[in-house]
Formats: sequence, structure tokens, C-alpha cells
Amino acid sequence: MDKHKLARGIGWLSVAVGLQLVVAPRSGTRGFGMGDRPTLGRIMGVRDLVVGAGLLRGEDTRTWLLARGINDAVDAAIILGGAASGTFPRDRAPVGIAIATSLSVVSLLLARRLDRDA
Repeated sequence: MDKHKLARGIGWLSVAVGLQLVVAPRSGTRGFGMGDRPTLGRIMGVRDLVVGAGLLRGEDTRTWLLARGINDAVDAAIILGGAASGTFPRDRAPVGIAIATSLSVVSLLLARRLDRDA
């Protein structure tokens, strides 16, 4: 797949997740293993909408992919810390950690590839 098409796909995914977290934050945070945290969900949703819009604009794609990758790495760390401390329910935490880590790796590797090709 073309790296720019993949970046746009990540942009659309970011917009979709962002909208879901803004519109239905409780189900989003529960699904990602963070329990019933609507404020956290809305904050994350707005962040994802901004990053998604940046990726879809197609300008400075590498920077927006780095932002996406860092955001997802932070999300994985938040979920891991919350589950370890008992703040978040442990039953869904592995799902959220796996999703966030996977998206982080893909975004960061794609940003690196774009940097190398530039």
C-alpha cells in the first residue's frame, strides 16, 4: 500500500475514533479499558480529531504521524498504569494496551519511512 494512502487511512481512523469518543465517551473509554471516564474520553476524542484532521490535510504528514504515534504510546502507558494501580478495570486493559501500542508502532514506523524517503 502507498505510504500516503496509509497515512490518510490513519487520519480517517483518528477522526472515527475521535468522533466516537466525543459523542459516546463512556462506551469508548470502557471499550479501551479505562472504565467509566467520560471527561477523559472527550479530551482524547478532541485530540484524535485534531490529529486526524492534520493527517487528512496532507501537509507535514510526518509530524502528524509522530503526534499520532506519541499519543497512542501515552494512551497505552495510561491504560497500563491505570490497570496496574487498580484505577481502571483490568479485564479490558489488555485490549486497550494492544490497540494503542499497535497503532503507535504503525504510526511511528510510517513517519520514519516518510522521513527516510524525503
